[in-house]
Amino acid sequence: MYNRIENLRDRLPENHKNIAVLTSHIFEAFDSLIEEHRRYAGVRATAKIQPNPYEEKTFFETINQVKQIILSELEKTAEDIDHRGDKYWEKNYPDGVE
Repeated sequence: MYNRIENLRDRLPENHKNIAVLTSHIFEAFDSLIEEHRRYAGVRATAKIQPNPYEEKTFFETINQVKQIILSELEKTAEDIDHRGDKYWEKNYPDGVE
């Protein structure tokens, strides 16, 4: 995922690179949340408290789905920026990007 963000950042014009940086920061925040969750689960495991496997699976699936949505939206935004001024391009966002 981080490689895709870097590729999009390189593709974006200089004045729009900050959205890729923001996406990178959001992903880092999610990664720290996952690490904190794992640490918390480890502490609970040392106290012999078993994690609920369904809750664990749901937590990780939800984080991954949110990351995919954010990355997808960044790609759509980059496409709209790339095709700005192209009258035959059907915009992903009708209000446009600036």
